[in-house]
Amino acid sequence: MAEQKIDGYRCLYFRGLDGQPGLWTRGGLPIMGASHILARLRQVEAEMGGEFMIDGEFQVDGTLAATKAHQDRGWRLGDAGTFFAFDAVPMADWERGRCDMPLYARKAALARAVAATAPDAEDWEWAEGSRGAGHGVDPVAVLADQWVFDADDVRNEAARVWAAGGEGLMLKDAEAPYVRARSDAWLKVKRPGVA
Repeated sequence: MAEQKIDGYRCLYFRGLDGQPGLWTRGGLPIMGASHILARLRQVEAEMGGEFMIDGEFQVDGTLAATKAHQDRGWRLGDAGTFFAFDAVPMADWERGRCDMPLYARKAALARAVAATAPDAEDWEWAEGSRGAGHGVDPVAVLADQWVFDADDVRNEAARVWAAGGEGLMLKDAEAPYVRARSDAWLKVKRPGVA
């Protein structure tokens, strides 16, 4: 399974020690100025039928620079950004560090929940902190994936992403269970010569 590598902040949605849902960096820092995303992920989690950790990438205005600027100071101007979701794990499984359901099944369940709770572009919604921005635009998207079967498929998909200005690909073993540790189930493919 190949997904475009989004250049933003890796971000996790889960309930903190106070029991309240939040968005967190991998280092445990809160993501600010994203209450519109948090509200959507609460809906997605409810649709999935329990407490979940939802994994994704937070990005503002399509760039890492804009994402950093928003977190450094821009969040005081209101909500911004999109959450590109790519995995969801039941909270109990996440806490124990393993979910045996394969990635393709976890991602399919996530995609169904996001689609089932998608906002109606015809209804006017004024999300807290949004100042009316983003009306009709869903701040949560499931990261699209392509199936690749050999090295030529990987090269072709990477070339497509690079031609569109993207950073690279994440190659993921679609059959892999979730393990809360580094593994070789995910591989990064970046443009040659880029660190």
